[in-house]
Amino acid sequence: MKKILTFDCYGTLLDPSPLYGLIGQIAKEQGLSSEKAIHIFSSYEDRLMYGESFIKYDELLLQALMYCDMEMNCDGFASQYERVILVHKTFQPFPDVLAALRVLKEMGYELVLLSNTTHQMMRWHVEALEHWFDDWLVAEDTKCYKPDLRFFQMAEQKFDLRTREHFHIAKGYWWDIVPASKLGWRKIWVNRAHLKKGKGNGTTVLDGIERIGSAADFGGEQDNSVKSKGLKIQEGFESPSFYIYFCISVYEIHIF
Repeated sequence: MKKILTFDCYGTLLDPSPLYGLIGQIAKEQGLSSEKAIHIFSSYEDRLMYGESFIKYDELLLQALMYCDMEMNCDGFASQYERVILVHKTFQPFPDVLAALRVLKEMGYELVLLSNTTHQMMRWHVEALEHWFDDWLVAEDTKCYKPDLRFFQMAEQKFDLRTREHFHIAKGYWWDIVPASKLGWRKIWVNRAHLKKGKGNGTTVLDGIERIGSAADFGGEQDNSVKSKGLKIQEGFESPSFYIYFCISVYEIHIF
């Protein structure tokens, strides 16, 4: 059976900044603060994911835009819903991604995407990623959003991860690395934002994905972490207070 690599999508492989750039542009078109609009949108995007019953990501976006209208005392955001949906079609891979995916496929890996999105958006993203991926699992399937452990448990079942040689690769620490650790997955943190690394249980850390093939060492047990460049990170960022601060105050590196 092939070795398998599961990947987060937004922020790990694709650059989601056009979405937040568009929110800022919509605000500018109405003479409003771009920074404030992005802050409000990002805040409600997260609140709707984790503070409400599950709704599909495209429906969630509409609700977040409606909250922008309420908070900004205007009516110009929800009316731009189609623009906000279609901007996802423009997301492009980071410069290191496509060449790295090609190498991984040549090495014989099965590649799978795990993402807080919809099937329609994922079809756009797989095209942008030049169809290197074999399959995907999205929130539309799991009826929950990462970092909910149910998402990862469904991935285990769908792709038979417990009986296969497997690594999970992601930029999102709270969204992906923490739950992967709880399930004993091997994992690689793609620290594109160059966040500070604390002390604690070791996890592989890379600042891009070009070295994934050499970093994915299958020699140890499933719950053992591997070392890369001597870097280790703290497995303790799962507290709600940290998450709220991270999502709301540092929205510019919001990923999922």
